[in-house]
Amino acid sequence: MKKLTGVMAQALTIDEPVVLTGTAPHGILVCDGGSLDLRGGVDDRLTIEPGGYVLLSGSCQATVSIHEGGLLEVAGTLSGAVSRNDGELWAMSGSCIHGRTLSAAGFFIDLEADATPQEDAPRFRLTGTGHDLGIAD
Repeated sequence: MKKLTGVMAQALTIDEPVVLTGTAPHGILVCDGGSLDLRGGVDDRLTIEPGGYVLLSGSCQATVSIHEGGLLEVAGTLSGAVSRNDGELWAMSGSCIHGRTLSAAGFFIDLEADATPQEDAPRFRLTGTGHDLGIAD
């Protein structure tokens, strides 16, 4: 598994397993067969194509686009707008979605600074776009 640290000088294209502990200020494209363990941060754009996977345990201020067949799991902080949500978007309890904490009961509560997702935390599917994300029934 490839590991990247520091500030990325240009947009990243991910087509293999990668761990990013640094920041990607120019965005990230995750292609088919690519998997990204994002422990750092991303700005600008985060695009997940069919067959792409991202585990976000860091922070994302980017505009997010999830194509059909793409998967984003949030265990960290998602503050960027979701412009396309045709794939799967899941969030673990304790994660921060647009300034709100996802509770273990499956609803959003006011931000808790000390909330931390646990390894076996329940996760919930999110629907919607923009900053108007909700829990799927």
